[in-house]
Amino acid sequence: MESNNLSRIDYIRELIADCRYDDALELLQIASDEEPDNADYNYELARVFMELGNYPAAVSNLELVTEKVRNHLIYYMLAEAYQADEQTDKAIGAYLKCLMLSEKFPLAYKKLGVLFLSRGDKISAKEYFEDYLKLDIPKDEKEQVRNILNRIQKNDQKS
Repeated sequence: MESNNLSRIDYIRELIADCRYDDALELLQIASDEEPDNADYNYELARVFMELGNYPAAVSNLELVTEKVRNHLIYYMLAEAYQADEQTDKAIGAYLKCLMLSEKFPLAYKKLGVLFLSRGDKISAKEYFEDYLKLDIPKDEKEQVRNILNRIQKNDQKS
């Protein structure tokens, strides 16, 4: 039975890789009805729902995954789903959980900087952007973030 499940999930992942989301979704719904607590099925469902733009369903499935799996990438994906679903507070919380599990994950720092900046919380935005600059990121990224920090500082001086 176990090898059967592995072949099923592998086949589903191939369908997703081939952008055959409807076929993958159909198989995933059958599989998750049989095993509703299977983290792999819930994760793959979330991936498909993200691709299809069904962010509430992606969030729901990723929340189930986080009950079973503690991984910074899962929390990052959950944060992305929350953000796409316009749940900014929950997105911030999930990005912070991502950083608790992996404090050297640069994308979460950048996203937190952007979210705080969009809320007008320049102090928190600056903090996360500055932390982002301390990490191993491409030179052009550092340049862009420094430009953002310079604009924040110029706007603060005008106020």
